[in-house]
Amino acid sequence: MSNPTRGSVARSPLRSAGSAPSPQMETEDRGKLEQAIRHHFHYENATEATEPDERRSTNGIIHFRQLLSALLEKDPKHFRAALDRLRSERVPLLVICETLIIPVAEELGRMWCEDQQDFSSITAASARLQLLLTSLSEIDGPSFCDEERPRILLMRMPNNDHTLGLSVIASVFHEEGWLVDGGSSLQAGTRAYGMAHNGRYQVVGVSIAVGSSIEDIGAVIRKIRAACPDPSMSVLIGGPCLGSRQAELHAAGADILALDVRHALQMANASLKGGGDE
Repeated sequence: MSNPTRGSVARSPLRSAGSAPSPQMETEDRGKLEQAIRHHFHYENATEATEPDERRSTNGIIHFRQLLSALLEKDPKHFRAALDRLRSERVPLLVICETLIIPVAEELGRMWCEDQQDFSSITAASARLQLLLTSLSEIDGPSFCDEERPRILLMRMPNNDHTLGLSVIASVFHEEGWLVDGGSSLQAGTRAYGMAHNGRYQVVGVSIAVGSSIEDIGAVIRKIRAACPDPSMSVLIGGPCLGSRQAELHAAGADILALDVRHALQMANASLKGGGDE
C-alpha cells in the first residue's frame, strides 16, 4: 500500500503549517532529503545482491530482522527487550556493528527511499539505533590506565551532518582500548585543530560526506598536520564511496582510508607499529 503522507507537503515534518510551496520546490526538496537519507545510511554502498533475510545474525543471539522490527515498533518494550538481550550476551561491539547496526542502518535507508516507511518512522528508528550503540558502548571501558592507551581524535567535515558512522567508529575504538576524543559532535574547525595540537594523538580521523570536495578535505588535512606537533601522526579518512576516490584522497594527504569499521581499526593499530599507510 502506498503511503498517503509521503508526498504530502502539509504533513511534512520539514515544513511549517500553512506553507504552500510550488510542485517544483516540493520535488527539489524531496530529492535533497532523499539524497541525504541515502548518504546517511550509506545506502549507495549496500550490496544489492544480499537480501535482508540473508544477512548474518550475531552469533545466533538476535537476528537482523528481529532488531529491525524492534526499532520500527511503536511500543518501546520491543526495543528495550532487544537491547537487554544484546547487553546480557556480551557480544563484542565490533561484531554487533558489523552484523547488526550497520546493515540495519542500510536497510532503514532502503526502506525510506523505496516508500516502505515514512520519514517519522525512519527518524524514530535511527534514533533508537543510535541509543542502542551508545548504551552498548557504556557497559565497560578498558581496564588499563589512560596513559597506556593509544589516542585518536575524531571529527567530521563541516558539510557532513550524518553521524552514525562516526559514532560506530568512536564506540568500537573505545572498546578496543583506544582513548577517543571528539566524535560526532566535533566539526573540523578551530576547536578541533586546538584539540589536535594539545592531545598527543597518534591518529586523527575525519568523517567525510559524499559531497565533500577534495580541495576541502585537503585543506582540513593540512590544518590538522600544521596543528599536530608529532609528525608521525596518521590522518584517517572515513565515509561513503571511498573506494572510487582512493588515489585523490591519498594525494590530498590521507594516510589511512577506512573502508569499514574493522578496516579502520586494523589500519590504525598497524600505524602504531609504523605500518599504517595503505
